[in-house]
Amino acid sequence: MKTIQKTDYYKVAIDAVEVQEGFNVRDELKLVDELAKSIATVGQKNAIEGYKVRGEEKFVLTRGHRRLAAIKLANEKYIGKPGYLQEKITHINVMPGSSDEKDRTIGMLLDGEATQGLTNKEMVRGIKRLIELGVDQKEIIRSLSLSKSTAQAYNLMNAAKTPKAIQQMIDSGLISVAKVNALQRKAENNEQLIEMAEKFVNEGDEPKTAKLTDVDKLEEVLEMIDPTTSKGAFLKALVNKLKAKASAEEIAKLLK
Repeated sequence: MKTIQKTDYYKVAIDAVEVQEGFNVRDELKLVDELAKSIATVGQKNAIEGYKVRGEEKFVLTRGHRRLAAIKLANEKYIGKPGYLQEKITHINVMPGSSDEKDRTIGMLLDGEATQGLTNKEMVRGIKRLIELGVDQKEIIRSLSLSKSTAQAYNLMNAAKTPKAIQQMIDSGLISVAKVNALQRKAENNEQLIEMAEKFVNEGDEPKTAKLTDVDKLEEVLEMIDPTTSKGAFLKALVNKLKAKASAEEIAKLLK
């Protein structure tokens, strides 16, 4: 069989698919073993995506890092054993995609949301790459809004625009995107934001004398969910009532 065959998609030898180091924003590929068992039982059902290297019999992977890893694991661990396919998978289905770094990064962010959802930290990592590539921020927001609410997209964008010191804290898992967004609303400038973030990382959350109220916590929850859903709209209305010190009767009307 040839290294590459053309049908509706390409049939590409596994060894001819290159994984670009550092491209995938994920910290880890999740549930690979479970997917490997499925592939070892029924074969590859969903194509991965990549672009063909000009003049070479090779594709560079854009989407489907988890699927590719699962196919390789299926070959090593399951295929050939009772209850599974008996012949190893030598060629895999690859949909041709753009080689443009911007398009590849946006595609990866959207694809990640559709399968094993990216964490906010991973999303910020990808958005930061797009900003460094010079992509217009409005275009980034429009793209992210295909899978997230506009409010969530803006919060991720704001976190991705923070100074390098904050980026390093987010990337290393020392502080969450939601916490950074909360500090951004309080900080008057980047210097103060860094100071507040460092204090949080070193000392934990606010001192007991400045402990977050229940309303503060609900506001942080609003940053993590889609406010356009019925539940999100209800929570927002509840927060507004609580901040306005509404009576129990007024709050109860929200439930009618």
